[in-house]
Amino acid sequence: MIARRAIVVLAAAILLATALVGVWAANPNEAEATLITIETCDGGAIDLTSDEKQMLDLHNQIRANEGLPLLCVHPVLTEAARAHSQEMLEKDYISHASFDGEAILDRLERFGYSFGDYSYGAYAENIGWAMGQKGASDSMFRYWMESPDHNVNILDKKFLEVGVGIQAGSGSEGTAHTVDFGTRL
Repeated sequence: MIARRAIVVLAAAILLATALVGVWAANPNEAEATLITIETCDGGAIDLTSDEKQMLDLHNQIRANEGLPLLCVHPVLTEAARAHSQEMLEKDYISHASFDGEAILDRLERFGYSFGDYSYGAYAENIGWAMGQKGASDSMFRYWMESPDHNVNILDKKFLEVGVGIQAGSGSEGTAHTVDFGTRL
């Protein structure tokens, strides 16, 4: 009877462990798995991670409080921002320039964000990299709001479009943030 009970308990433990490993393998990073679909500047749709959506919401909350136009998400700016955050994380550096020295505008144009026939345009970028709680969206946003160089981009009324890219590393790699601002008038 005791042996049978031990076998049942062992089998239950194995099933539970298998289920937990399956859940972990399917979802090793909960932030990546949580996607929120939002409308883009052109009326399409894009999926943002919960961290990216929180960063967008923080930008738009402060802009609304200041009577500024809200930022809409531009898919190309988002793709460029995500790629830059990922590159900074992978190459272990932080800079507005790409690892190979490519300037912000060149990077944005390489991804397809071009002023083209527009008579006027503007762009800017906020970047950050931090570990632990300081790498959370709300912490990075607070840091940017306290920094005159970053704050001016967030509160610049000429910016109408934005791309948000947040990439979290494992262990001590931290979290890289890129927010690309743009306007094509």
